[in-house]
Amino acid sequence: MASSKLGASDFPGLPPAGSMQHALEVLAEATSATVVLFDHEGEAIIGPVAGSDFIRRIISTRQGREVVVSAHRAAIGAQRASAGGEGISVLAEDPLDHFAIPFVRDGRHAGTLTLGDRPRGPIPPELAARIKSAAGLAPGDLEGSAAQLTPWTAQEASAARNMAALVTELFADLGVREENLRSRIEELTAVYNMAGLLAGTLDLQEILDRTARMVCEVMKVKACSIRMLDESTENLAIRAVYNLSEEYLSKGRVTVGENPIDAAAIQGQMVHIADAPNDPRTRYRRQARKEGIISGLVCGMIYRGKAVGVLRVYTGEPHVFAPFEESLLRAVAAQAAAAIVNARLVAETLEAERYTRQMAYAGEVQRRMIPAEPPVCEHVEIGAVYRPTFEVGGDLYDFIPLGKGNLGVGIADVSGKGVPASLLMASLRSALRVHAYFTYDIARIMTEVNQHVCRETTTGEFATVFYGVLPPDGGRLTYCDAGHDPPMLLRDGRIQYLDVGGMVLGVDPDATFEKGLIELRGGDVLLLHTDGAVEAMNFSEEPFGRERLKASLLRYADQPAQLVARNILWDIRRFRGLADRSDDLTLVVLKVK
Repeated sequence: MASSKLGASDFPGLPPAGSMQHALEVLAEATSATVVLFDHEGEAIIGPVAGSDFIRRIISTRQGREVVVSAHRAAIGAQRASAGGEGISVLAEDPLDHFAIPFVRDGRHAGTLTLGDRPRGPIPPELAARIKSAAGLAPGDLEGSAAQLTPWTAQEASAARNMAALVTELFADLGVREENLRSRIEELTAVYNMAGLLAGTLDLQEILDRTARMVCEVMKVKACSIRMLDESTENLAIRAVYNLSEEYLSKGRVTVGENPIDAAAIQGQMVHIADAPNDPRTRYRRQARKEGIISGLVCGMIYRGKAVGVLRVYTGEPHVFAPFEESLLRAVAAQAAAAIVNARLVAETLEAERYTRQMAYAGEVQRRMIPAEPPVCEHVEIGAVYRPTFEVGGDLYDFIPLGKGNLGVGIADVSGKGVPASLLMASLRSALRVHAYFTYDIARIMTEVNQHVCRETTTGEFATVFYGVLPPDGGRLTYCDAGHDPPMLLRDGRIQYLDVGGMVLGVDPDATFEKGLIELRGGDVLLLHTDGAVEAMNFSEEPFGRERLKASLLRYADQPAQLVARNILWDIRRFRGLADRSDDLTLVVLKVK
């Protein structure tokens, strides 16, 4: 049975209580003796730890524990008092043996280990009776265990003493390690505090300035510098310093390829500089001597395997940096690197959010260019769906009210996606509307729009357009197809394509175009679409294709025009499944009543 007065592991010069408790239990078991550990003031901090049934019975009562502790305290001469205050404890009488082994830390007394309560011979019955009385035990509680207590020989006592001395040496060594650990904990606490301070700001320059200052304070060095790495040029530019002159900072350019010290640090090595002014690796030795720099330690600031810069510390006198200083600088460099990367990511995130807001606004503006709903015509029913890949896209459909009740119907697909395509789409829409209002001939309209697109685009940018005009009675369609997927006309269960026109817009300003004319009948269904309908891919990279599009048109042709468009869209979605949408998709359905 053992007891401890400690609730924590902190007391001067000694290792943690948990490790000592276990060691004392092993010592008591091995020697069949009682062990007590006293601190430097003579207070029992662990024990009694019993090694025999005799002592276990005694310390089962509060009085008995005090008797045992008093006997062990008498062995170190710290106090001679028993529980009753009448002389030395009965356990200190012959033939019971005790000895004490003090241990010293850094020249000061750290504590005492006592071992005892084993007899050199049989315990007399009258002594056993007095011990039982002093411990407050009932009759018959102690006699049997006292008789079974084996006396130890001189050799056993000597071996027990040697073992106890070994334990005290272990405690002294553990105490040194504990003290070193506390120092490291203090340093890590400083690193932790630094992390908190760095996390408190998203300003990159403030992070760097704080790091340089705090490194000097924590490591107690003369100066610190932080250089940031430009990956494209391998240049290491000074971004923050502490206690370095402007003259030293302007000494010259530093690149990874020309500086073996920084090159090694960037690769993850910890670089020691014993004498900077005389070290052949030092690029600016004269400036280092003038600045008063002697020794240095250089560490790369690396986050997830990627170097972001170099952290240097300098001393003004010769100094050999210890391993724990290396660990400390590496920890600080890692924290700084993480904070730098985080600050950059936050800045990029804010920029991305700003861009997203702008894109959402641009998308809203573009959607205003797309008709909110098809116009209502007496003789032609119209349906349409529009699904851009991104917030903005390059697809366009439009219904243009013209003179004398005519209606212009256009659909276009601009090369590319996203913002560039949307800008070209807006320009194309404006040009088409302007020329449609003031020009009667469709071929001429397409010629003018083509020249406009050629002026507004660069190499590789183009647009495909289908534009047609319906008269008020819906009896015919005059049209021009400029490189666009030809619309499908469903009549009497058969499909024909409207493909009269010319080449894509934006490539050749001298291109010419033809107009087509087709008479429409009641029950005709005309499907205009962009290439996103036929080029939609499933996970097997198989396109939806023209044949499936024809089948969908045939399947839903007897439904209202808007339902035809929506159901064809759902067929395409079911075919594509969860595969990414790679292109904008627009469908316009004209159904002659």
